[in-house]
Amino acid sequence: MKQQLPIIALVGEPNVGKSTLLNKIAGRQFAITSKVSGTTRDRQYVDAVWNGVDMTLVDTAGLSFSSEQLELELHKQIDIAVAEADMLVLVVDGKLDPGAINRKALLAFRKAKKPIVLAINKVDSPKRTDIVTGEFAKLGIKAMFPVSGLTGKGTGDLLDYIAEFILEHKLNVPLEDVNFGIGVAIVGKPNVGKSSLFNAIIKEERVIVSPIPGTTRAAIDTHIIIDQDDYTFIDTAGLKRKAYRQSQPDVFSGFQTFKSIRRSDVALLVIDATQEITKQDQHLAQEIWTLNKGLIIVANKIDVYEGEEQKLRDYISLHFPFLWMCPMILVSAKNGTGISDLVGAIKPIVTARHKELSDEELQRLLDKTLEHNPPKLMRDQKKPKVIGLKQVDTNPPIFELYVNYPAAISMQYRKFLEKSITRNLGFWGTPIKLRLKGKDKS
Repeated sequence: MKQQLPIIALVGEPNVGKSTLLNKIAGRQFAITSKVSGTTRDRQYVDAVWNGVDMTLVDTAGLSFSSEQLELELHKQIDIAVAEADMLVLVVDGKLDPGAINRKALLAFRKAKKPIVLAINKVDSPKRTDIVTGEFAKLGIKAMFPVSGLTGKGTGDLLDYIAEFILEHKLNVPLEDVNFGIGVAIVGKPNVGKSSLFNAIIKEERVIVSPIPGTTRAAIDTHIIIDQDDYTFIDTAGLKRKAYRQSQPDVFSGFQTFKSIRRSDVALLVIDATQEITKQDQHLAQEIWTLNKGLIIVANKIDVYEGEEQKLRDYISLHFPFLWMCPMILVSAKNGTGISDLVGAIKPIVTARHKELSDEELQRLLDKTLEHNPPKLMRDQKKPKVIGLKQVDTNPPIFELYVNYPAAISMQYRKFLEKSITRNLGFWGTPIKLRLKGKDKS
C-alpha cells in the first residue's frame, strides 16, 4: 500500500461527543452515536479532506479508569491510536467545568508527547464561546477551539489549524495516491470469533477480543500488504436477530455491516463450528450474494473437530447448497490453523471477478452446451432459440444471452447456463449475472 495519510486521533473521556464531532467533520454517519455512554469501543478510521488537505480521523473509546477487564482492553486500543497518531484532538464537554476533567486522562495524553489541540465541544451558543475559552485556558493547551459536533459550529477553524499543521510538517499525501486494495468484509452473527479472526489475519490486536457478545459495534478498516498485494480488511459488528425493541447502537450496527459489505469485493461469512447453523446465517449469506459480492464460508473454532473435518464440511454444505461455488475454509483464529489458506483464497476470487472473456471463448462454451442440452419448449411459448453469448461487464461478471424470445427461456435453463459458465470458465467464489436479450447479437 502507498504511504498512509496523516492520522488525527480524537481522544477524551466517555460521552464528550467525539463520535458526533467525527461524523460532522466527515459529513457522513461513520461513527455510531447515542446517549449511551461508551458506545464507541474500537478505533474507527475515517478519511476526510479539508481545503485540499487529506487526513485520516480516528475515533477512540472514552478513556476511563475502571478496573474491569473490558476497560483495560479499551485502554490498549486508545494507546495504539495515540501511538500511531500525528496529532491528538482532545475533546472535552464544554458544558462541564474544566475541574471535572479527570486529571489522569489529561496526564495520559500529555505523556504521549504528541501535538495536542483542545476541542471544547457542545458549545452551541455564540455567547458561550469567550466564556468557555477563558475557563479551559487553565488546562495549559494553547490551541483551543470551541466547537459543536451537533451543528458544526467552530469545526472550520479547528480543521484550518489541523490542515495548516499537516502542511507545515509536510505530512500531506493526496488521497488519490493512497491505494486501499482489495476490500474484504468480515461478517457474521455476534460472538462467532470475527474479531479474533480479524486479529489473526492482520497479526495485530487492532480490535478488542472479548467473550461478551456484541463487543464490536462499528466497522473497522485495516490496510495491509500481503505478498505485495494491498488489502483493506473490514471487521464488522455481529448482526443480531431482528427484535421488536432493539437498542439504538445495535440498529446502527446492522446498517453499517451492510454498508461494509457493499464497499467490499469479498465477504468472509464467519460461522461458529461449535454451534448449529441458523436461518440467520443463511439469510446473511443470501444478502451477500444478492449484493453481488465474492464470498468465502469460514468455519471458525474447528479445534473440536480434529479428525472429523469432512463431517463438518458436509454439514455446512447441506445448509448452504446455493453456495456450491464458494470456497469453504476451516480455521481456528485461536491457534492460527487455516489462516494462510483463508488469505490465499481471497485473491483468486477477486481475479475471477475481473476476468474478461472473449466472444470466441463464450461461443465455444455455448455451442458445446447447446449440443448436449438445448433449451426445452415450455407450454404456451414459442420455440426457444439461443443466438449468442457475450460478456458486458466485470466485478461482478455480467453476461448477455441473445435469444429469439426471452419469455421462451425458462428460469431453470437460465440457472443451468449460469452454473455452466461458473464451472467451465472458472468464476469460483463470485456471483455472475446472466441477462436475456431478445434480439440478434449483431
